[in-house]
Amino acid sequence: MSTTAHIAAVATALVALAAPAPALASYGWPVKPFHQQHPVRGYFGDPRIAGESHSIHFGIDVSAPNGTAVYATLDGVARPLPLHPNDTVIVYGAGSVAFEYWHIVPCIRSGERVTAYRTVIGHIAKPWAHVHFTEERGRTIVNPLRPGALTPYRDTTKPTIGQITFERGGTPVGDRVSGSLDVVVQAWDTTPLPVPAPWANKPVAPAFVEWRLVGRRGLQSSSWRTAVDFRDALPAAPFSSIYAPWTRQNRPWNRGGSGRYRFYLAHGFDTRTLADGSYSVVVEVRDTAGNTRTASRTFLVHNDV
Repeated sequence: MSTTAHIAAVATALVALAAPAPALASYGWPVKPFHQQHPVRGYFGDPRIAGESHSIHFGIDVSAPNGTAVYATLDGVARPLPLHPNDTVIVYGAGSVAFEYWHIVPCIRSGERVTAYRTVIGHIAKPWAHVHFTEERGRTIVNPLRPGALTPYRDTTKPTIGQITFERGGTPVGDRVSGSLDVVVQAWDTTPLPVPAPWANKPVAPAFVEWRLVGRRGLQSSSWRTAVDFRDALPAAPFSSIYAPWTRQNRPWNRGGSGRYRFYLAHGFDTRTLADGSYSVVVEVRDTAGNTRTASRTFLVHNDV
């Protein structure tokens, strides 16, 4: 389901419940124990690819066994998502806030009032072994792992930066560059808690990627530029302007099932805006807890070719 269609499906109900209210305080997990961190196997912003369909993951996937009871984490009114009535529940709260729970067998009536951490709204359906959790504020889908939201959540792992490449049409062109090209970085994060098989040891999306150019003698040639920012809310930019060719999502099989997350740093970058010479592209990647990794790659601009 695309993010646009998803927002449209619930917008009317959210407007009807949009009475002013103070910002929602931190909230607990949708499975017991509510105030203990659980493994998260899918992150906000992960790539989702199915044939020709490409989308950005608009929530997090909390791992738990099939049949696990899923609880409301917000006081409010529960309803099914109109386009997915048999495996979703949305709880609409005050202040145009809504929490969604996907891949569950609902056990509440549409329009039923629910109480946070007391009302069981459903059970995790086979074969999913997780509940997908989405938080919305009005028409904005926000990251549950941002500071001050889902708690407790502690992360001490650092993201990883793989290759930084200069490409045309997804094909690397080496370190001697000229003309228009794409600058791409492969980067990923590691889950702070082990995730059960078959999803163990698979990458998740970092929350923030930025970059800049540094010229000869370490002189800064550009300010920091944001490539992608999943820290707070889902970007308005489409999948194809965030993820570069050869990106793939995680799959359940162990061999060859790990995702590959390739982010555009620059799309259609024109080297003619630079004088000939040696430069470095510096990349910094962060998660929502502020853990940071930095890497760089040196390249040569040679426009007289």
